[in-house]
Amino acid sequence: MLIQRIILASLLVGLLAGGLLSAVQHSQVTSIILEAETYEGDEAPEPVAVAEHQHAATGAHHSHEHDHGAAESGGHHHGEDAWAPEDGLERTLYTLLANVLAGIGFSALMLACMTAARLSGKGGAGWGAGLLWGLAGYGVFFVAPALGLPPEIPGMQAAALENRQLWWIATALVTAIGFALLAFAPAWKKLGGLPLLIIPHLVGAPHANAPEFAAANPQALQALQMLHHQFITAATLTNALFWVIVGLACAWFLRRWSSQDVARQAR
Repeated sequence: MLIQRIILASLLVGLLAGGLLSAVQHSQVTSIILEAETYEGDEAPEPVAVAEHQHAATGAHHSHEHDHGAAESGGHHHGEDAWAPEDGLERTLYTLLANVLAGIGFSALMLACMTAARLSGKGGAGWGAGLLWGLAGYGVFFVAPALGLPPEIPGMQAAALENRQLWWIATALVTAIGFALLAFAPAWKKLGGLPLLIIPHLVGAPHANAPEFAAANPQALQALQMLHHQFITAATLTNALFWVIVGLACAWFLRRWSSQDVARQAR
């Protein structure tokens, strides 16, 4: 019964959060990506050590694939034979699908954690608790990884994809453990959470031994730098919205379940 509740609720929350995220991205983020792609033809020769990237849409010289979803700070990959959705409706639908699937997965994880915390007597189901859980997810899956690997736009050079993925996963995992210790561990164990939040950044994220952008044209370079700052701001705000919605919606379902259980027991 509990598993069925979590599955159904995560589907609904994922549809809500992923749909709203896609709508905001379409108005705030997609235009930045498309404008950055116009400068990709003005590139300097790419160093051998520089890894491939992952962006959204097809370019004039090579295809790209970019996930605008909840993991916008993740890795990039591109190649001559890489598939990418066409601009327009196809790209919008694939972005929506990716965001909804991410929303469902993150919602299921959050509902499971919130339920476990509540059953152990260490978590509430109010709106405040939902907001805190949402902010915790935002910190684990976006803020902490983005401190080392900021969201990237087309035209940027990056380290090997597998190295960035490994660092991203390790950072999210260690940060989650650190938050859990700070929130739920006994007082003397809480101190162990702080070093865990710092360790990934002391180790450092992998970066390419190359300029940040491949563009050789000074005007293109300046434009890409400005677009990158705009993209980081947009990604930060859209992901914050996503996680707040996930946290509050999950809290609403927990409150609803509690009310149903109380009503059932009163019969």
